[in-house]
Amino acid sequence: MKYILNKKTETVYFCLYLSLILGLFLNEDFTFGYISDYLLHKKTLHIFENGILNGFLNYGQDSTISSEKIIPHSPLFILYFFLLEKISNSEFLAKLIHLHFCLLIPFIFYKCIKEKYGFKNEYLKFIPAIIFFSPYYRSGAIWIDDNIFALIFFILAIFYYIKVEKSEKNILVNIFFNVLFLAVASYFRPIYSIFAVFFFYNYLNKLNFYKITYYILLNLLLSSVAIYYVFILGIDEWFNAYLFRKNFTTVIALSTSVIFFYFIPFSKIFVKYFSEYKFKKIDILYLLVIFLIIYYNFEYGIPYSGGIVYRVSNLIFNNYFLIFSFSSISIFVLFKFFFSKIDDRISLSDILLILLLIVIEMDGVIYHETYDPFIYLLFFSIFKNKYICNYVKKIDKFDFTVLSSFVSIFYLLSIFKTFL
Repeated sequence: MKYILNKKTETVYFCLYLSLILGLFLNEDFTFGYISDYLLHKKTLHIFENGILNGFLNYGQDSTISSEKIIPHSPLFILYFFLLEKISNSEFLAKLIHLHFCLLIPFIFYKCIKEKYGFKNEYLKFIPAIIFFSPYYRSGAIWIDDNIFALIFFILAIFYYIKVEKSEKNILVNIFFNVLFLAVASYFRPIYSIFAVFFFYNYLNKLNFYKITYYILLNLLLSSVAIYYVFILGIDEWFNAYLFRKNFTTVIALSTSVIFFYFIPFSKIFVKYFSEYKFKKIDILYLLVIFLIIYYNFEYGIPYSGGIVYRVSNLIFNNYFLIFSFSSISIFVLFKFFFSKIDDRISLSDILLILLLIVIEMDGVIYHETYDPFIYLLFFSIFKNKYICNYVKKIDKFDFTVLSSFVSIFYLLSIFKTFL
């Protein structure tokens, strides 16, 4: 029986791998953005032709990179792109190599689930397969995207964090790799550095003073190059031009709507929680206040992005009522679910995680690709909420069908969108 299950698992993942290879040959990009980013990145590669050091010191200062805008991408990622092209001497081969690097994401995700939950529940073996239905993962793997590449190292950081949480064995080694891979992820995608706060908080409750000091010093050491490069040398146009937009209400409303959108296939956990929750009249007032705050402060003049609910609200209904309502419900439900006491305690770890997911789009441009497949990785690996953990442990055929249907429909809609 075990042999049959293993063969079934291998067959499923091999077929999904072949679908990704087919996507490479068909130049798949159902997200309408990765090809343009790829072509834009290719324009920057010449900056390293006169040497790597020269490229780093002059990054963002060459107007021939882009006559329209500063590229908000790490110079280390552009170097990676440059080396791929040089080593392969072929655009197709460079994309093929990158695609195979990106296969590490579902593989390490599989390892994370095994490390945290084990595989007594056979459906957990197939959870990483949902990654292959993410149009953002597929396009990013095919078109050499920095966000997807950085996720390889971020999920590795999560893997070693789980090992620290599970066992005292080799704890300093596991902390080292957790910090190392988070640092590498941050060098490719700087915004991931904020998750050091999450790891620090959880280690603070687990480690002694010596080990916490080790963690802090290791972080400072590995971030010193970036600090020197950005803040001392002042090569920061690519880094700070997109930070901290003023309208935080819009950022919170849109980012929360996208976060909640990805919680839809897990609605079972909210149904279970709110079936036990005693609604009060003041809850209606809270919801109304949230709606009014968004209504009077919402301002999003960017002609792209915003998330799927915002796009539907704007393009199909030609008004913002849908996004105002959905965002209000999203904030209310997530706030009540994560900020309420469960078993006489509030999970500050999960609250911090939700806040960081909102902050990750602090530049004010809300992209679906930031959260997909990112939220799935977090949901099945590091959330500690009792309802979430019980859901994952006991995920059954119905739950898996709902989840796989959700990701499949979203992928099919991204394909259908190309014909509109």
